[in-house]
Amino acid sequence: MNPVHDKHHRNISRSSRPRSSTRGPLDASDDPLAPSSLPTSPTKRKSMLASDHFTGASFHELDPLAPDDLPETLGKDLSFLLRHNIYHTLSHIDIPPSLRSDFIILNPGEPLSTSLGALEKVVAEGRFLIAAHFSAAILTSSLISPTDVKLIFSLFYTRLACLELSGNTILAAQESKALEDLSSAFYYIDLMLDKPGTAQNDDNEPTHIRAPNLRHIVPWPLRVLAVRLQSIGFGDSRRSIGGLYEIGLEARKEIMRPETSEDERKLWRERLADLGVRSVNSLIEMGDFDTARRSLEALQAPGSETETTKFRRALLLLRIGDLDAASQVFGGSKDTKEAALLEPLLSMAEGRYSDAVAHWRALGEDKTRTDRALVAQNMAVCLLYTGQLDESRQLLEAQVSANHSFAGLIFNMATVYEFNLSQDTLI
Repeated sequence: MNPVHDKHHRNISRSSRPRSSTRGPLDASDDPLAPSSLPTSPTKRKSMLASDHFTGASFHELDPLAPDDLPETLGKDLSFLLRHNIYHTLSHIDIPPSLRSDFIILNPGEPLSTSLGALEKVVAEGRFLIAAHFSAAILTSSLISPTDVKLIFSLFYTRLACLELSGNTILAAQESKALEDLSSAFYYIDLMLDKPGTAQNDDNEPTHIRAPNLRHIVPWPLRVLAVRLQSIGFGDSRRSIGGLYEIGLEARKEIMRPETSEDERKLWRERLADLGVRSVNSLIEMGDFDTARRSLEALQAPGSETETTKFRRALLLLRIGDLDAASQVFGGSKDTKEAALLEPLLSMAEGRYSDAVAHWRALGEDKTRTDRALVAQNMAVCLLYTGQLDESRQLLEAQVSANHSFAGLIFNMATVYEFNLSQDTLI
């Protein structure tokens, strides 16, 4: 992508790697912000008529704290994200024929709302490769205005997220580079530009001044995703750590704003906790397990963690290999869905696959769980390790028949088929 000189200018030079001896904005102990202190295959034309349930409204609500529609004086031209050469051609040739779905294309004459509803529908159905293709088709069509900031960023986020979910992380990393430097002045607006204050000059006469209120125009989910993808795209794993600390500092500043409401502060604290977990995950991906363990200890904030955050911390400890610490995250409690998941995972980590099968089977009988497909897959893997190939194969096939298909499931099913074939050959 050619540089655009009128939009990318850094205000301050920042290091891409924080000093290891310096406490950063993601450390939780002594927190001053605590509440108490503050396409290559044939495409098929399909009807874009979406149901009333899928109206495409979610693409205008990606970030509840993003600035509202920008006035003309603050308008931003995002035409650099609407160019065809940014987006890679996608193919589903690697997907088994029985699981393929035809790419959908824009129908001439259909309104934008209908296309957004159709995109929303395929995302809800988990057809991520189709959604990635269709979101790029909308972005590069004449339906999008270059100044429709919210919609463009939302569609671009959908494109990158669906690429990653469909196993095309490298493509997503390359396309994320089109955003260039998200800390540049182009991506900030001053919400107080048209709201001057008053002061006195040397002659004691009132004069207008204003306090700047800079806000980032990119939705928070896209900023967080871009930090990881750009670190992959530029081949610099340290860039991810630096980027997370950078936006973490911004999150703390938002919490400290006097005009921030309590609901907004709560959301920013949740975002800050999420950044902490992501920073530990980045350290694990870099292979720095010791620093990751110390960072996890620093992130612990007794009494303020949600069950989901606890479970994510337990998963990170499992990846590090600290099984004892992982088993203590929930304090032995099994009252929540997250805590119940940890027990069979610990059994698998310790090689006790028969025990894990019993735990997964019990979880699978809970009709209220929304993750039963993942529970079934994990049970099938444990059945494979215990030599029960037929039951493992039947369980995986049942998930495919129920339209629960994802990369891990397909890989595990292929493994089971290979073992079955080898077994039949030996017999």
